[in-house]
Amino acid sequence: MNFPRIYQVVFTLAFLCVFSPIAKAGDISTLQTALALAQDNMEQAKNKRESTAQSIIRQQRVVEEQKKQLAEANKRLEKMQLENKQASEQYLEAKQKYESAQATLKQAWDSNNK
Repeated sequence: MNFPRIYQVVFTLAFLCVFSPIAKAGDISTLQTALALAQDNMEQAKNKRESTAQSIIRQQRVVEEQKKQLAEANKRLEKMQLENKQASEQYLEAKQKYESAQATLKQAWDSNNK
């Protein structure tokens, strides 16, 4: 199996700590390398965490803005529906008046042509 370098160094570090009671001069270099790799890994993870947190904040702002836009669109829709209801009522009233006037005209026409 091919393990990433950090795992190899950490395994070596653990092996040395367990099986070598006294660190030798060569071991110090390995330990320093392991520490540097661990620090790099930690910094990368920290940077990713901060980047992800910022992305989350940006996305939350987008969602909040979209919620506001949706609320405004819903208000416009409700206004349009109310206007449509009023227009429908006006149409029905005008239609009734038209039909009444048409019936009155027909009745007058029929009376004059008898």
